[in-house]
Amino acid sequence: MKYITHTLTAILILHTFLVLQAEVSAVIWEDTFEHTTEDDWQHKGNDSIWKVEDNFLRAEIHAQSEWSTIFELYQFIAFPGPYNDFTITLETIGATHARFGVALVKHFLDPATEVDEHGYYLFFTNDMQASRNGSIFVGPGKRWNTDALQQMVLHFESGRFQLEANGEPRIDFRDANFDQINTIAFVLAGFVTEDVNIGTAWVDTFTIDGLAVSPKGKLTTTWASLKQQQPQ
Repeated sequence: MKYITHTLTAILILHTFLVLQAEVSAVIWEDTFEHTTEDDWQHKGNDSIWKVEDNFLRAEIHAQSEWSTIFELYQFIAFPGPYNDFTITLETIGATHARFGVALVKHFLDPATEVDEHGYYLFFTNDMQASRNGSIFVGPGKRWNTDALQQMVLHFESGRFQLEANGEPRIDFRDANFDQINTIAFVLAGFVTEDVNIGTAWVDTFTIDGLAVSPKGKLTTTWASLKQQQPQ
C-alpha cells in the first residue's frame, strides 16, 4: 500500500507539472530489432520482403524490369508525424545489389489539381536522390563508394538536411518547401543490371532523437511504465 501511495503521488505531481508546462517534449526512441514489431513499422510496397532476424532488420527487393529502378518503404509508425528537429542514427547498415537508407517524405497538396503529392529525399549509404510521387528519380543526386557503413547519422530541422557517414560530414543543404517531415521510413531501391535483379539490405540499430511527445502522451507512457514496476 505504501508503494502504491507513493506511485500515485508521483503521478499526480508529474501530471500537474506537465499541465502547467503545456508544451511538447522530445524523447529518444530506439529499435535494436530483437523481435518483430508490427506496431512500430509498416511495409509499403509489393516487391520487397522485410523481416527481423538475428537482431537485424533484413530486407530483400525484386526489381521486375530492366533499366528501371523501384523503391519501397518500411515506414516508422510507432510515433505519428509530422516530425521536425530530429536526428536519426543507424548502426551497421548496408546493402548488396541495392541501395538502402532513410526516406524523409513530405506530403503536398497541388493547389491547381487539388491532388496529394509526395516529395522524397532518399539518403542511401552510397547515394542521395530526390524523387516525386515515388515514380522516378529527379536530379543528379550524390554518389559515394560505400555500400556499407558502421554508422549513418541524418539530422533534419525546418528544411535543413545534414548527413554524416562514419563520423564524417557528407551533405548540408536546405529546402524551404520541407518545413516538416510527414513520413520517416527505411528505403530500399532495387534495379536490374547484368541479369541481377535481387537486392538485399540490413541494419542493426535505428535510433531517433527528438520525437515530439505531448504532455498527455508522456503521462500515459509514464503510467504504463510505473504499472509494470508494481509488485505482483
